[in-house]
Amino acid sequence: MTLYHEQFSATYDLPEVHQQEKTLIVASTGRSGSHMLGHALQTTNHFGFPLEYTNPSNYKEWAKRLGEFDLKEMIGEIKRKRTSPNGVFGIKIHYSHVNEMYGGFEGVQTIFPDAYYVLLTRKDVLKQAVSLAIARQTGVWISGQKSRCLDPQYRFKNIDACLREVILDSAAWRFTLAANGCKFIEMNFDQVKTDLSKAINIIADFMAVDISDMNFPRQQVLKRQSGELNIEWEKKYLAEFRESELINTLPAKDNFSQRYKNKLTKLLERIKTTK
Repeated sequence: MTLYHEQFSATYDLPEVHQQEKTLIVASTGRSGSHMLGHALQTTNHFGFPLEYTNPSNYKEWAKRLGEFDLKEMIGEIKRKRTSPNGVFGIKIHYSHVNEMYGGFEGVQTIFPDAYYVLLTRKDVLKQAVSLAIARQTGVWISGQKSRCLDPQYRFKNIDACLREVILDSAAWRFTLAANGCKFIEMNFDQVKTDLSKAINIIADFMAVDISDMNFPRQQVLKRQSGELNIEWEKKYLAEFRESELINTLPAKDNFSQRYKNKLTKLLERIKTTK
């Protein structure tokens, strides 16, 4: 059984807790390191098992295991099986799933009132975009999954679209959480990867979760997925971007303000649909 399929296994179920006290939501984007953080938090037995329960593909698998329920009922069933003994439930939500699965951010707040959010981002967004473009071709999102494409092909447009997507979605998460007065902190992929124990301490302090008896993970549960292909595609993208018309059409100082306003207006219109 691969790590992907293991997430649905009863092996990870926990004794039922009658009083769920707190919810941790890892607010993420594709290839932001959320799998790594979620699995690290699971090993502590203090934050539930923050997985993409409402990723459309995962949701279908949960429906096979638990039965057909509406979203709120399904989350209730999962909470009963994945809440830690201290009453903390964890879940990851990609920004792209806010509308698709919850009908907007109001739906997220309805199902998870008064949640604690950890906004997980990556400093090197180009590396994130390349990783996302590769994963979409291979279908490998977590170590252990079998690739459906043994020879992924570089495409400038795909990486460019992924780059714009992760930047926009991260900004939209930040705006949505701030505008709705949510309790959130922002953490960086490299910060988490470099020191998992410190990252977990920060989350515990933020949520006021007692971790005095906690076993800290000594190493990442998941294997590193990036490699030579990622480096090669990144170099190709940078070279092609420099030669493309895009670099020559950046806004001049005299019209930058109007172009910025136009982009901001489009962003705000998109965010409105998630509230």
